[in-house]
Amino acid sequence: MMVVKGYSAWSARQISILCLLWATGLFLRIPVLAVSPLAGRIAEDLKLSTTGTGALTIVPVVVLALAAPLAVWAIARIGPARTIAVGLLLSAVLSASRGWTSSAVLLFAATIGMGIGIAMFQTALPSAVRGWLPAQAAMGSAVYLNGMMVGELLGAGATLPVVVPLAGQDWRMALALWAIPAAVIALLILLTGEKAKPGGPTPVAPDWPDGRTWELGLWLAGSIAVFFSINAYMDVTLSARGDAAWLGVLIVAYNATALLASLAMLWWKAAWIGRRRPVVMTGIVAAAGMIGFGFVPGPVGYLCALVAGFAASLQLILIMSLPPVVTAESNVARLTGGITFVGYLVAFALPLLGGLLSDAVGGVAMVFLPTAVFILTLTGVSRKCGGYAECASDVGGKV
Repeated sequence: MMVVKGYSAWSARQISILCLLWATGLFLRIPVLAVSPLAGRIAEDLKLSTTGTGALTIVPVVVLALAAPLAVWAIARIGPARTIAVGLLLSAVLSASRGWTSSAVLLFAATIGMGIGIAMFQTALPSAVRGWLPAQAAMGSAVYLNGMMVGELLGAGATLPVVVPLAGQDWRMALALWAIPAAVIALLILLTGEKAKPGGPTPVAPDWPDGRTWELGLWLAGSIAVFFSINAYMDVTLSARGDAAWLGVLIVAYNATALLASLAMLWWKAAWIGRRRPVVMTGIVAAAGMIGFGFVPGPVGYLCALVAGFAASLQLILIMSLPPVVTAESNVARLTGGITFVGYLVAFALPLLGGLLSDAVGGVAMVFLPTAVFILTLTGVSRKCGGYAECASDVGGKV
């Protein structure tokens, strides 16, 4: 038994569910980010171009967006728990199979299938949280999202120093080793007997007329685009200023802000999740920090990058924690799927638009402008609408 701020004592069943949620959250990012440190070896073996190598990380993000409606359909048919288990198994098997492909075509086919698996269990997690922990949905969301942030660090940071040596310096075996825990977690979820299936008829597609799908999806796009843009363009930004020596330290510190944000949310959850103002304010701070990093050289710019990473991560957690808190149980998957579709698809486009603007106008800092303008415009539109209550059939008056 334990006591967490804002909640009464937890039962052994609830603690075991939190552990499963956290472990599942790990594999929202590990299969994608574990490829980054192995990219050079993969490119050499399979004769990939620079664009093809980068696509190994980008393609799953696009697939995650496009497959979200499919995940909603699966949740309606077999329930959230089984959808999570199937998604984990699919992502594990196809992630491992990437290591045994003999051509780039098969590699990308396996990567697309892996992305579909991730989309399935990412979309199903909020519904499972609502079904398994109906009175502690905010805590459950914060826990699995903390697992996701830890997974980001493990996928990028532990692959070369830990997993590759265990795999005998073989990148193919390293991908297989990373897949084993995901398969084990899937089996544990099936063995728990926790069905977490919403009662009554469940719609099989995102609720597109619900304004929350679009407003929260666009806010999610802003947070993802900030985090992705700084990661993607940090190297060229520092190199353009003659500060390339700072890249190693800054990129580790920057990505660590996501974990710090998730730990902060475990403490602040009761006060922040389900409210509109923190979502808007973290978006503004993230945009300001990103612009500061782009246009201000030296230590102040580095600090701006860390602030942007922390704020963007907070915003992502706040948004992804909302569905099980602000809507009916049977509608959680629909809202999550719609938000995911809109958010990840738009987030994929914004950094690319920034790159095109930089090429056309000149100046590396221009890559950050489209995302910042997008967030500030969204802030103005949200205020004009009056927030979620007026723009989107608010539940409970909290948001």
